[in-house]
Amino acid sequence: MLKLIVETKTLVQSLGFASSVVEKRNVIPEYANIKLSAKDGNLELSSTNMDLYLSQKIAVQVVSEGELTVSTKTLHDIVRKLPDSELILTDLGTTGLEIKGKNCKFNLFTLPVSSFPPMDSINPEAGFKISCTDFAKIIESTKFSISLDETRYNLNGVYLHIKDKEFYSASTDGHRLSISWVTLEKHIKNFGVILPQKSAEEILKIVKDPKNINEDIEILLSSNKIKFICNENTIMLSKLIDGTFPNYSAFIPESSSSKLVINRKIFADSIERIAIITVEKFRAVKLSLSRETLEISAVGEARGNAKEVINSSQDKESFYEYNSDEPLAIGFNPQYLEDVLKAVKSDLVELYFSDVSAPVLIKFPENPKDIFVVMPVKV
Repeated sequence: MLKLIVETKTLVQSLGFASSVVEKRNVIPEYANIKLSAKDGNLELSSTNMDLYLSQKIAVQVVSEGELTVSTKTLHDIVRKLPDSELILTDLGTTGLEIKGKNCKFNLFTLPVSSFPPMDSINPEAGFKISCTDFAKIIESTKFSISLDETRYNLNGVYLHIKDKEFYSASTDGHRLSISWVTLEKHIKNFGVILPQKSAEEILKIVKDPKNINEDIEILLSSNKIKFICNENTIMLSKLIDGTFPNYSAFIPESSSSKLVINRKIFADSIERIAIITVEKFRAVKLSLSRETLEISAVGEARGNAKEVINSSQDKESFYEYNSDEPLAIGFNPQYLEDVLKAVKSDLVELYFSDVSAPVLIKFPENPKDIFVVMPVKV
């Protein structure tokens, strides 16, 4: 039966990833548990929520091979509260899993391994490798505009698709559109899948982990599943959303009548300050643009009003340039602008306007493979 020795700090991180996968209010006991399998000097940790399956391997000292399942949350809560030290995990059979740490001991109830579901197989129709850094970039640049409206299920994820040698991630909630892409080393057959929001968030945590960020991730695609293999020791399999993502290219403005170029940080900070005065029921900030100044203002019901002025400047640290002699006043949900401005770390940001009711194209000159579209609001 299972017996192993492991460092607390080694175990706690993997349990964190596993705990994040498991649904917090799982009514099926088997899916609330984590499967522990000790073999060949490794501990494999398997967790699932029925739509998403995560398998992780960590190096441990295996005293005796074996496997069991135990409550994911309880095990994680215990281990993360323990000081850094060696832990001894022992399967005591009918009396459960014993966890021995420095000056403490726990016994946890277990369930039979036979009740834990295996990872589904996948018959990939396309596959490729990409750096974890690049993959993290396209997911992070698009995940914030995923629709939360469950009736529009085809928008409840990021649209991962390949066109020629470009690998794209896109999302929209009907009010804004985010697109980010990277160039692959090899030509892959064109393919498109919708990765659910939960799966996108979980794989993002994994690829951003310091031990993975400089590695490659292998992605295998089929019509209903996607498999991620990271650093050979971490495998994530996810179901896909069965739906058709809209042809988003039709929503990208092809022309504009005016253009704003501004220091991203100054713009973001100003919007965040002015947005404090707005209320949830009607969140809107007004941008009043002229060649000389940008005025950002808002009126909050029962709160008051606010205004901030940014002057024209060619200095990189405070850059502001508006290229039209025609003043423009246009409104936005401040959160939509803030999300875009936080998604891309660039010195400058460009906004392309047509009129006060038309969608606005947002680009970053230092990051040409990230584009965003935001709908204005009436003010």
